Amino acid sequence: MAMASVSRVTGLPPGPFPVGVTTMQLDDLTRQDPESGPRSLQTEIWYPAGDEARDLPRNRFSDFLGRGAIPGSIQAAEAENAIGGYRNDLTIKELDETWPNEAVRDARIRDPDTKTGWPLVIFSHGSGAYRASYIFFTEFLASQGFVVMACDHPGSARYTQVNGRVVKPGGARSERPQMEADRPKDVMFLLDAMSKLAGGQDSRFAGRVNVNLTALTGMSFGGWTTAACLEESDPRVKAAIMMCPSLMSAGGRLIKERRNVETPIMMMIGSEDYVLGAEGVEACRQFSLKPEGSSFLLEIKLGGHCSFTSCELYNAAYGNGIGESKSLTKQGSTYQALDISKQHEIINSYGLAFLDKYLRAGDGSLLKENRFDDHVIYRC
Repeated sequence: MAMASVSRVTGLPPGPFPVGVTTMQLDDLTRQDPESGPRSLQTEIWYPAGDEARDLPRNRFSDFLGRGAIPGSIQAAEAENAIGGYRNDLTIKELDETWPNEAVRDARIRDPDTKTGWPLVIFSHGSGAYRASYIFFTEFLASQGFVVMACDHPGSARYTQVNGRVVKPGGARSERPQMEADRPKDVMFLLDAMSKLAGGQDSRFAGRVNVNLTALTGMSFGGWTTAACLEESDPRVKAAIMMCPSLMSAGGRLIKERRNVETPIMMMIGSEDYVLGAEGVEACRQFSLKPEGSSFLLEIKLGGHCSFTSCELYNAAYGNGIGESKSLTKQGSTYQALDISKQHEIINSYGLAFLDKYLRAGDGSLLKENRFDDHVIYRC
């Protein structure tokens, strides 16, 4: 099967490279999960693949679930409080037939074009999502020459599999203070894990990934997680993208200001994000507008909280920035969100330009102006 000339997810052409994807369980033996022993993270890795992948069968949605290898796992995924909750009567069989993937499962990783190796991007999912919920972004970046890691955060992942069993939210691991403690450590553990894999522990990645050129990214609670990680000022992290981060979530630790001004950031939000609310949206603006340090603000006028997800692949009328949605700026009203493919084009275009500048020493020319005049508010 030849790779599509235009992505069915974003309306953008894929990058110059075919994409591979693999699943790994990474175990942090230094931390104990409140309920299951060592903190174990089901992790997806997307990467540039060899040219032969262009003609190989594509990944399926059920591949993210282990193809039902765990008894009862498909039924658990289809339950109302799991992936099936995105739309009534949603089935994994339907998603296998309709979910667009360009990646090839376990394809050969491509040798980097330069001696510096492929840059690394780590993505943190939002609460109630999971590692494959942002394929519009993660797969696209891999086609552009980045290695992208995303784990399920046990406790806040809608659905994951650990040590041969299904894990859904609930119990001590899902209490807000515990999640806030776990999530940043999960992200930094992924970075340390890739350092070992690329250092020779895994022949696929050995010598091919440069962990000293890492960007952190995340959406909602994952955006909060990214902001929390930045406070550590790890020298391997050269940039960060926060998508509608929940900096002001009730009952959680508030992140009101940017303490690390050395690491460049891009803040992405939707003007109509009623999940964050007016105070939360304004907090994101203020976080990104600190005069010190390099920062960029991308605000989609007719966008909402789920504009920064692939939820339209579950439900084209999901709302929250996909299709007809509840309005934040006009209380009691609804609005028609900008076409989700256009929103993803905007997100990917600016996200790629930002990562290219700070991880690959690009000239940053595409970051200097608003290239989607009527659709976004852009500040740099």
